[in-house]
Formats: sequence, C-alpha cells, structure tokens
Amino acid sequence: MTKAIHQLSLKEFERRFPDDDACKVYLTECRWPDGVCCVRCGSVEVSAHATRAFHWQCNACSPSGTNYRFSVLVGTVFENTNVPLRQWFQVLHLMLTSKKGISALQIYRMLGFGSYKTAWGMCHKLRAGMQDEKFHRLMGIVEVDETFVGGQGEKQT
Repeated sequence: MTKAIHQLSLKEFERRFPDDDACKVYLTECRWPDGVCCVRCGSVEVSAHATRAFHWQCNACSPSGTNYRFSVLVGTVFENTNVPLRQWFQVLHLMLTSKKGISALQIYRMLGFGSYKTAWGMCHKLRAGMQDEKFHRLMGIVEVDETFVGGQGEKQT
C-alpha cells in the first residue's frame, strides 16, 4: 500500500533541495531504493567512481574491461543538460503545484532563465517524461483537486 505524499510548500522545497547535490541524493534514492544498479545491464556489481560524486562504474557489461561509467542522470529527462539539476527541480515543483498549470513563459519570468526557449524546452521534456512509466516512479501519488470524470451520455459499467 502506498502512502499519500505531502505537497511541499516553497519554503519546504527550498529547505529540502538547497543545492544540486541534495537533488542528486533524492534522485538516487528514488531511482534505486535497493541500491545502485547498472542502467545498461542491471548488474548490482557497480562501484562508485573514485573522483566524481553520483557516478558509478560497471564491469559486467563492458566486454573490454574498460568499465561502463554512468551517472544518476543517465536515462532521465535531466541527461545531457547544461541547466543545473536544482533548476529542473524548481520547474517541476512549479508545474506540479500550480493549480491551473503554468506556462513556460511564466516559468521563464519567475526563474530568470537566459531565454524563453530554455524554459519551453524544459517544460516540454518534463511533460513528456511524466507520460513515461519509468518516470512515474519518481513522482509518487499525484493529488488532483476539482476534477470531473465522465458526464452525461457516458454509460457506467
């Protein structure tokens, strides 16, 4: 049975995610609750990278023994981005806590990105990611207010 998740206020968000490392810790714990495993082969025989935090090495899926290296961001919507992870989390928080949704233009204004195109791209990727089943593991329970499902003319079975 899953437990309901409390919606974070802005103050709680700021306290819980003060920097990129806090976001990466949260992402690691949500993605691999039973311990980190290789994103390529699924092996749990991974070791932490010696010099880079939140990076791991896997020998199991590397036939040449050169160690496949991966980070917590590999295979997520956050992969290959120049935008700090904390800003991604801020955008996601705004999108999920805004009662009537939020536009990319409003996010651009609120967070002061370099361009509207950056804000639009982030919103687009996050919305697409929320449709992916694997991405839902990071979300928990979504609470919806003032929703009407069905209507006249629909048969109930």
